[in-house]
Order: sequence, then structure tokens, then C-alpha cells
Amino acid sequence: AGARSISHGWLPPVGIAEWLWRVPAAVAKSVDHVVNDALSVLNVGAVRYSEAERLIAVGDVHGDLQALRSTLKIAGLIGASDEWIGGRSTLVQVGDQLDRGDSEIGVLDLLFQLQDQAPRHGGRVHILLGNHELMNADHDFRYVTSGGFEEFSAAPELAPATKKKAGGKFEANALESGRGGVAVAPEVVVTPMSTAMAETIKNMPTWMRARAQALRPGGPISVKLAQRAMVAIVVGDNVFVHGGLKPDHIADANGGDAALDAMNRGTRTWLLGRGEKPAVMRGGRSPVWMRNYSRPAPDSSDCAMLSEVLRRLRCRRMIVGHTPQAGGINAACSGRVWRIDTGMSAAYGGAPEALEITPKRIRVLTVKGPRPGASRMRR
Repeated sequence: AGARSISHGWLPPVGIAEWLWRVPAAVAKSVDHVVNDALSVLNVGAVRYSEAERLIAVGDVHGDLQALRSTLKIAGLIGASDEWIGGRSTLVQVGDQLDRGDSEIGVLDLLFQLQDQAPRHGGRVHILLGNHELMNADHDFRYVTSGGFEEFSAAPELAPATKKKAGGKFEANALESGRGGVAVAPEVVVTPMSTAMAETIKNMPTWMRARAQALRPGGPISVKLAQRAMVAIVVGDNVFVHGGLKPDHIADANGGDAALDAMNRGTRTWLLGRGEKPAVMRGGRSPVWMRNYSRPAPDSSDCAMLSEVLRRLRCRRMIVGHTPQAGGINAACSGRVWRIDTGMSAAYGGAPEALEITPKRIRVLTVKGPRPGASRMRR
């Protein structure tokens, strides 16, 4: 099926494009108020959550809506119409919704929809940020497919906020260049572009501008991610992060939870277009980039580093994505880390699988049925 346009929830009875570009100024809320509202309604703004009756973890999706659907159906979380049927289950998707595939908007839309629906049934959906979401916010489009650019350009609500005058001179759209936040929907407020950002997008090819505007810090999709996605969270005694955590990442005098909260808040502020990217999120050993625990066989020093992180966070295991695993979901370091990036997207050709954690057991859910966690222990 083709990608759908992003649903914004609580839309008035008018067309999406009209709502996006003709909202009265009186409707606009402050960014802080709107984000806090969204985090409260979705119940996803904390760092630590209580143990789940049934915890499902899903790896990197990379713009493949069909692969995501297949995985969620294997896990018993969605029905024939993509509706939430997971009851009191908790789903954690560990990042990399974007790049490499042609249905990125469809992937985000489905995850956002389930995040809205699950709480009505006693469930919860957590969405994490991966390196590819942050790369796109930085306008690093190296891994975007031609279909990915087309998908953004074709979505009316993501039309570029830039246009040319009759004489050919480029100018920023009045809404984007105006003072104060512009309400994209009742729960989304876009941060106006700086002159430098407007100039950067102006100099991009036309086919790139819709994506650049939507994903720039303060743009509509980055604001959505700021409201709905985190860098790292803890559910029960499981810590989830895209790439991994090392002791330096959580060296906060107030403890590991405070460090994770600062990481999440700092990244949120950056995605909202209200600050710089946090130092902890920069570089190849950041929580969304490091691969120490995802190597085929992590060495003893990596496993020792992992143990220290888990001790500080009072957790039993870490669940990561980021690095495709040739044999599917597996565990290393004596079960202290689970690597769940199966390369499910068409770009890699891996199998759809999900990790299931309950108070009594761990299983890998596959198209051929569940497999005991013990069967996927590497070392």
C-alpha cells in the first residue's frame, strides 16, 4: 500500500492544507505549552516506566511500511486496518524510521496513530530517535531515496514554505518568516525559520525543499518527533536506546535517570528549533551512533562497560538497534544486551522479527512462530 500523509489528530473539519497554512494567529500556542500537552496526553515524556505485562521491541524500519506492518502483526499488535489490538502491551520502536525507503511518512503516521490509540486500551507505544532522524534534522540526506524525496514533495501539508516571486526572486513564506509560532495543528507549533536556514533551503534543489523544511529543527515533522520520541527510556529493568549507552553518557551527579532526562530534554529542545544539538548527541560514539554492543562478538571490555551502565541505571538488560544482525534478533554479553535490528527493510532484505519480554520469559517472534530467547544467545 502507498504511504499515507501524517495525521495530526484533533483536526477541525477543513482540509489539511488549509489548516496548515491559514490557521488564525489566536489559535497558536506557545511551543512549551503545546509540547508539554502532547507529552502528558501520550504519557511518553518520562524516562522510567513500570514493568509491562508484555513488552514488544521492534528494530530499525527505514521507510518500509510493509515490513513494519508485518512485524507488528507477527507481534499481535495491529489488526487488518492497522488498528491497535495489543491490549495492555507496550511497544518500543528503537529508532531509524527514516532513510533508505520510500514510505517514511507512512511509517511515522502508523507509529503516531498507534501511540494515540494504545493508551485507550491500556497499552503504550514508545518511539525512539535513531541516528537517521538526527541526520535528517541536520539536513544530511545521503541515505534518502528518490522515492523518499517524492513522498515529502507530494504531501500537501509538507509543501515547501519557500516560493519564488513572479520576477524569480526567492522569498520565505509569510507564515514561516513571521514572528511567533505558527500552529500547524492544535498540538503542533512550528518554530519560524532563521534567516540562515531560509537561505540554506533556498539554495537547495526544488525537489529537496519540502523534506528540508519538514525535518529542519522547528519544522513540522521534527516538532512531532520532539513531542513523541525520546533518545533513551527504561521500562521495568530494560533500557532502550538506538545505538547504546556508555558510562560517559550517564555521568550525572544526580544519577543515571537524570542524565537520560537531560539527554532527552536537550534533544527535544534542539528538534524544536530552540537550541543547539546536545554535545552528548554529537559524534560517532553518541547514544545513536555507537556500535560497541552490536559487533558480532563484543569483547570483554565492551561487556564490562555495558555491565557498568546497567548497574548505574538499575537495569538487567539493554535493547539496541542500529546495526543489522545477519541471523536476526540475538543477545550478547550473557544476555545483557539484545540486538534487534534485523534489517527488515527492503533496503537490507532482512526478516521481520520482534523481541517479546514478559516477567516470565523472553522470546523472538518470527514469521515461523516464536523462538525461545535462549536459542538466540550469541555468547
